[in-house]
Amino acid sequence: MEIVRQHKTTLIRILSGDAKFVLQHVHQAKLITGHEYDNLKDDISHHSRQDFAINLLDKMIHKGDKQCHKFLELLEHDEMQETFPLLNDLLIPPALRQGTYKMSSDPRGACVIINNMHFDKSSGLSPRRGSEVDVACLDEVFKWLAFTVELHTDKTAVEMKEILKELSRREHSGDCFVCCILSHDSEGGFFGTDGQVVRPSDILQPFARANCPSLADKPKVFILHTGWEQPEYAIPDSDFLLALATIPGLHSYRNTSRGSWFIQSLYKMLKEGCKRGEDILTILSQVIVEVSTVFGLSFRQIPHIDLTLRRRLVFHAPAD
Repeated sequence: MEIVRQHKTTLIRILSGDAKFVLQHVHQAKLITGHEYDNLKDDISHHSRQDFAINLLDKMIHKGDKQCHKFLELLEHDEMQETFPLLNDLLIPPALRQGTYKMSSDPRGACVIINNMHFDKSSGLSPRRGSEVDVACLDEVFKWLAFTVELHTDKTAVEMKEILKELSRREHSGDCFVCCILSHDSEGGFFGTDGQVVRPSDILQPFARANCPSLADKPKVFILHTGWEQPEYAIPDSDFLLALATIPGLHSYRNTSRGSWFIQSLYKMLKEGCKRGEDILTILSQVIVEVSTVFGLSFRQIPHIDLTLRRRLVFHAPAD
């Protein structure tokens, strides 16, 4: 029961991908009654797939440890694993998930920064003054961490998509990949300079295992100046880390001369934490604390992380 509760939000995201498939298998395995089947079927028809997944998991938890164990056994079946590949990583025993990603290649990998500051007048979007400060900090810290930094400035939506597709077609010999996108965000993605939207799937899907084999099993880090919420985006595979500037419903703030709260805090915590040998999740936790408390004395902003990493990710600071 505790495993289901611990991974509840991730299971909701995964299982809502094909709610009808899950319902039929749960019913066939006799994990729910006929009445419960009808109620869950009604959730799919008249509510949302997320509501279905939430109610299903709540029922499993309510039924106790024995039923939760049977439910987890069902999720381990080949048919379930083939339909939902992310389940394989989620259900690996903790002892096998321990360890650290290899981070010894020289260079460590590519760090790509897409920075949109100036927008077409027809878009109605204002200049993002101060973003050049963020770019300078990201450029400095990732070069310091032995990444090859590649900068793209003021790109249309089509150009942004093509850059990401081209990156996915490359042969990545490094141990890691980092992508930073700084632009005005919409509820469903980022704006290009022409005011057209680049969707989350346009950003993440190119780097799934099937589309970018040379990054399979390697950490893929996305630093995104946005506040996306699910189901607007879905992590397509294992070994992804998304660092988002804020949670849904809150603004991400940027000073026109000193840069954004999120990127400036990330820059500072990377410089300090990497010297101490801290992993990226520890560093990002410190970013969340600083942005939500120290910076946010007058305005509220809370960074957010989402991930399918299977090991600890440590960026090694260079020797002094």
